[in-house]
Amino acid sequence: MSSDHTPGREPEAAEPAPVRAPKTAQERARIAARYPRARRWPGVVLGVAFALLLGSWTLWTAVWHANPPVSAQVLSFEVVSDSEVRVVLHVDRPDPSVAGVCTVITQATNYQQVGELDVRIAPGTVRLTDVTVTVRTISRATSASLQGCHAGL
Repeated sequence: MSSDHTPGREPEAAEPAPVRAPKTAQERARIAARYPRARRWPGVVLGVAFALLLGSWTLWTAVWHANPPVSAQVLSFEVVSDSEVRVVLHVDRPDPSVAGVCTVITQATNYQQVGELDVRIAPGTVRLTDVTVTVRTISRATSASLQGCHAGL
């Protein structure tokens, strides 16, 4: 325990310094001229406009990409030889009359891309179809995957 503190008595708190507010109209005018009020409305308007644009773009992008006209997935693949891979794609088109193109890639054990093929999906009458293609490779492939699909021929 320190010798400056007596038991049973709390130390005195320092009194806050008095704050003097402007009293006259002249003092208030001088302070207002020196420290003008911040104009916040342009920043608020720009912030709201930016938020609306960003929100609209995000919503449009989500709706557009949530329902693609053509989608697919690799159902199976078989390495036929050092220069060929047979791939079966399961293609889904909500509107079967839409033609599409799907890109299939093959990779070697070191993840190097050794083959690529754009598969053309002709318009049809059924929503779900299986398409079998043969991808030519420059060396032995160990995997096949779908890079993406889009509408159009």
